[in-house]
Amino acid sequence: MDEYYQVVQALPSWLAQPLERLPSEQAASVHEVRLRLGCAPQFTVQGRVCTSGQLAPELKALQTLQLTPLQMEEILFTLCGGSVHTHQAEIAQGYLTLSNGCRAGLGGRYLQNPKQGTVLQELTSVNLRIAREKKLTLPQELTAALRGHFIGMLLAGEPDSGKTTLLRSIARELIHQHRTVSVIDERRELFAGQPAGEALDLISGLPKGQAVQMALRTLAPQVILLDELGGMDEVRALEQGLFSGVDFIATLHAATPEEATMRPQVQYLMERGAVRVLVWLTGRTSPGQIGEVRFL
Repeated sequence: MDEYYQVVQALPSWLAQPLERLPSEQAASVHEVRLRLGCAPQFTVQGRVCTSGQLAPELKALQTLQLTPLQMEEILFTLCGGSVHTHQAEIAQGYLTLSNGCRAGLGGRYLQNPKQGTVLQELTSVNLRIAREKKLTLPQELTAALRGHFIGMLLAGEPDSGKTTLLRSIARELIHQHRTVSVIDERRELFAGQPAGEALDLISGLPKGQAVQMALRTLAPQVILLDELGGMDEVRALEQGLFSGVDFIATLHAATPEEATMRPQVQYLMERGAVRVLVWLTGRTSPGQIGEVRFL
């Protein structure tokens, strides 16, 4: 079963059932399902947005659907498995992680409450990202770089270009090289739970800075992998771990390789000799395709 069907089955039945009518040939090409208040569902296919009617005749009936506030609330309730309260920490950061590792981004009206923290008051959009298990063949120059002491490596590309997929493939290559690997998976996107048969150490559900310090103190890694390198505050929180003699690999959102190297957090790390390799992914139209391996 394609991951598309696993994701839509997490929705209320009145929406899941018509979405499940999508033929498997088209389902395999869907990267995102977008649900917005007052709108019909839309789909992202190879970086382009299309309506249900454009995607397949079987979904044409969904074109007349206009999601109501009550339906949006039900969608959130169902995605949370009937317990919104237990997911408040994730919701406060604008997302939900489903049981299969796929992520639902949440848009709407948030409130900063001094006692409760960030609270979602009104949900207006949901972006269901279809995470598919895909093993990539790494370029020889990247494989060779992973065998050495590369200090720091960044995997850069636009959203939906396959950075997380590449990070998983790199994790498996490092395991094949008998390296000791710790994966910092704050949002539980890299691996849904401890991956069976994968000889790596996983810390999930904690802020990256805290998780890196925990890994260094207790797991003695040779390489630390983390998804989505954040802003300067996060880089400074990570700094002790990144400069402790342990190699690190992180993903980064950027439109071009040049933009990646101009980001303040990247320049900060480069000035300290903490980034030696930049891997550029070509874009969302060809997820996981490596366009360049640049040695800095």
